[in-house]
Amino acid sequence: MPAILRSLQRLLSLLEEKNIPNMIIGGYALPFYGRIRTTVDLDLAVRIETVEEFRSLCRWLRSISFKPAVSSFLNPVFVILDTKEKVEIELWLRPDGITFDSETLKRRRKAKLSPEVEAWIISPEDLIINKLARPDRGATDEQDVKSVLTLQKGKLDREYLKGRAEEAGVLKVLERIEA
Repeated sequence: MPAILRSLQRLLSLLEEKNIPNMIIGGYALPFYGRIRTTVDLDLAVRIETVEEFRSLCRWLRSISFKPAVSSFLNPVFVILDTKEKVEIELWLRPDGITFDSETLKRRRKAKLSPEVEAWIISPEDLIINKLARPDRGATDEQDVKSVLTLQKGKLDREYLKGRAEEAGVLKVLERIEA
């Protein structure tokens, strides 16, 4: 099993044990709904709502050989280094454009990343919004979105997608890509 999956497996076990809702976002989720492309980092959204929960998470991560980079609960994302596997994972407390609420959690999907590793992944609608809401959105993100829209045509919850796009301020961008 690749180092990134061994690392993710340990991390997901901890999050499950501590009842911390999570889901894979970004490039690792893309092949489940859209095009396959190379990505070098793993992005995992975690639902942490208080400073105390954040401190506890950092403590628990250290206990299983993950080293959190200097970070603050106020930052939307922080990097952790798996000192065993030499792998970095980005933990997103507030993913771009995503309201991490019960609806988002209900819509995420369980996926097999390998025979040994199963994980929650972001829904295709929320992945589209996450990609479009990035402050550094580029052509690659828009191509990713186009691939999801094409491959998931007829399967997307259009009402939900439009509502979330409006909330995130990316409805016009979505409409342009769909045109």
